[in-house]
Amino acid sequence: MTFAIAILNYNGSILLKRFIPEIIKNCEGARIYLIDNNSSDLSVSFIKKNYSQVSVIQLDSNYGYASGYNLGLKKINEDVVVFLNNDAVFKDKESFRELCKTFISNKSISIAQPRILDYNNKDKYEYAGASGGYLDFLCYPFCRGRIINKIESSEKYKTTREIFWASGSCFAIRKVIFNELNGFDDDFFCHMEEIDLCWRLKHIKPKHKIITIGKSTVFHIGGGTMQYDSTKKSYLNFRNSIMMMIKNLPQSYIIPVLFLRFISDLLIILYHLIFLKFKLSFSIISAYFYNIINFKHNFSKRSHNKKYKCYYYCKSILLEYYFFQKKSFSSLK
Repeated sequence: MTFAIAILNYNGSILLKRFIPEIIKNCEGARIYLIDNNSSDLSVSFIKKNYSQVSVIQLDSNYGYASGYNLGLKKINEDVVVFLNNDAVFKDKESFRELCKTFISNKSISIAQPRILDYNNKDKYEYAGASGGYLDFLCYPFCRGRIINKIESSEKYKTTREIFWASGSCFAIRKVIFNELNGFDDDFFCHMEEIDLCWRLKHIKPKHKIITIGKSTVFHIGGGTMQYDSTKKSYLNFRNSIMMMIKNLPQSYIIPVLFLRFISDLLIILYHLIFLKFKLSFSIISAYFYNIINFKHNFSKRSHNKKYKCYYYCKSILLEYYFFQKKSFSSLK
C-alpha cells in the first residue's frame, strides 16, 4: 500500500521553511506533494531549490481548499492520501506509522485523522479538529476535545474510536473513496468541505468507518491561513454549513432542521448586534442570502436516495454548553 502527503499551500513560504524538514523526516516511505494555489511569494522556488524530493503541483490560480485539492489529487496516484495543512506537522515517525498501519490492517476504514494538538501549547488540543469531529441535530460542529470555544487537555481522549467527521487540517483518505465521492464540493472553496465529504461517505457506504487514531499525533498552529475570528471565516462557516445541510439532511428533517437552525442563527446575529459586532452579524446574514439565491442549485446535489439519519451526537451543543454547562466532550453522554 502506498501513501502520499498532500500539502496545500498559498503564500506559505514561512510555514514551509519551518515544517517541511520535519515532515520529510517523520513521514518516511510517503511521497510528499506540494499543491500550490498560485502563490506570489517564494514558496515554489524555495521547495524546488531545497527539497527536490518534494513533488510540486503548480495551479494557475488560488482555488481554495476544495478545488485546490481536487485539482491536485488528479496528479496523485498513491493508495492513501494524507491532507496536511502547511501549518501542521506529525509529532514523530511513530505517529505517521500508526496512521499507515491503521489503513493497512483494516479495510473498512476509509477516513482517519490523528489527534490534533496546538503547536504553541502542546498540553491542549487544537481548535480545528482536536480528537475528531461530530455534529449536533442543527449541524453545529464540535470536537472530542473542543466544545464551542472550550479547549480541553491533550491528556484526554487518547483512544481510537469512530467519529462523524475528520478535520481538514490533517486527515487521510483512501484515494479510491475520494474518487468515488468525486472529491470535495468545489462550491465550498474552504471550510466545512471535509464535513460534507464525510457525510456523503455515510450516505453511500454507511458501514465504512471514519476514525480518530489515539496513537497518532499532529501539531497544528491553527489560524495560519485565516484567523478564527475573521468575518470572512464566519461567512464561509455559516454559508457552507447551511449548504451542507441542504445537500445532506434526510428528506423528513430538512424543513424542520433548517427552520430551527435559522432561529438559532438569528439569536447569534442578535447577540453580535448587542455587542456591536456588526460585521460578524452581516457575515451570517450574507451566508443566508447566498443560500437562498443558490437553494435550487444546492438542492439538486441531493443525489442519494437514502440519507444517513444518524448524523448527530446530541440534540443541541449550544444548550448543552450554555444552559447545562457541559463544557467537555466526556460530559455530553
